[in-house]
Amino acid sequence: MSNNLSLSDIKTFVAIVSQGNLTKAAEQLGSSRAHVSRQLSQLEKDMGVQLLTRTTRTQKLTEAGEVFYQTCHNSLQAIEKAAANVLEMTNAMTGTININSLGGVFGEDYLAKALAEFSLQHPNIRTNLSFESRHVNLIDEQYDFVIRAGEPSDSRLVCRPLMTMEMGLFASPEYLEKYGTVVHPDELSQHRCLAGPIVKWQFQNSRGEQKDILIPTVMNCNNSRVLRQFALEGSGITRLPSFYLKRDLEEKTLAPAIKGWFITPIPVHLIYNKLHYQPERVKVLINFLCDWFSKKII
Repeated sequence: MSNNLSLSDIKTFVAIVSQGNLTKAAEQLGSSRAHVSRQLSQLEKDMGVQLLTRTTRTQKLTEAGEVFYQTCHNSLQAIEKAAANVLEMTNAMTGTININSLGGVFGEDYLAKALAEFSLQHPNIRTNLSFESRHVNLIDEQYDFVIRAGEPSDSRLVCRPLMTMEMGLFASPEYLEKYGTVVHPDELSQHRCLAGPIVKWQFQNSRGEQKDILIPTVMNCNNSRVLRQFALEGSGITRLPSFYLKRDLEEKTLAPAIKGWFITPIPVHLIYNKLHYQPERVKVLINFLCDWFSKKII
């Protein structure tokens, strides 16, 4: 084995394993797939051992590769933490915070306002905000925290509650006059339903009965503003947070579309990896957001 292993090649190997394939590793590293492949081959040559078994479709760590990956992954994290410690000592409240959050009304109207207030208080901190609903792997992806609806199950993650979204079914008065108000979730199969990414709607009634319905939809969109507009035009029934439609309900341009049943409220959490080092700026923002949302009546 060579005594001059390349740190760049080792970082590339860790990225290949973390990302799952050469192409994604190349994207993360800002390199080409061919260059990443050459780095892996050179590392295996220098070590005199195969680290990955590869086909055109799959890759799998060898026994030696598994041991090497775990050690290198932990070592690189330790180096990153040491460098961050030094940086924090000299300039604690500067730098970038990377956030991935659900968008829609929550992200565009509420989170944006909170982050703008934080930015005024800490002008030397830069926030990099992405709106997505996909699953984010906080173990490997470079986000300081994510904000998601629902209950995550990964024990490696810390979940800080931000708010609970009260949900409801809503439609225009014209639609309800034509098609009638829903009195049981099963009746939704006979209605024009407008849905976002979630098409399995969960209901409860005052007697504690629960009902999960797979909704047949006439329109799907991952933007709540579009769903609201369709409902306002009388195109169907949609499921949205009640706070988003407060003005519409007051002006009676939309109305509740179901009686006797309610949709299970959805918790919103700020989530981060408890194993990752957190700079002071990230801790300050997390506490700021938790405090900001706790004081809001939404």
